[in-house]
Amino acid sequence: MNQYEVPALMADELPEIKTDLKHLPVLGNVNSAMRILADFTSRMIKQGNYVMVRKCMRLADRMYSRGNNLVRTAVENVFVFSFSSLKLSCNRSEWRFLQARMPVTLYSLYINQVNRTGV
Repeated sequence: MNQYEVPALMADELPEIKTDLKHLPVLGNVNSAMRILADFTSRMIKQGNYVMVRKCMRLADRMYSRGNNLVRTAVENVFVFSFSSLKLSCNRSEWRFLQARMPVTLYSLYINQVNRTGV
């Protein structure tokens, strides 16, 4: 999967963000697409829509596992990086609930980031 396929896959899987994706500044800007996914995931957490949160995480995990280096880097540096701010918007039990449902690959990437930065 390359950076040009990411917005189309996201729009197919999450019709709720299709409008946001149409406003991407540059076609194939995978970092902006990941930001849209991260922001949507954060909104779903605040609304308590954990079914949708899990769907977003599975989608990001699939893009990471099937993506080229540019896509993988965007998932890691934008979507996974947003987990730290997600953690701040949750209480302790909500965060544990989310951790338990994160795809293993994404959770491992997050732990590596935390260990690198010492957060």
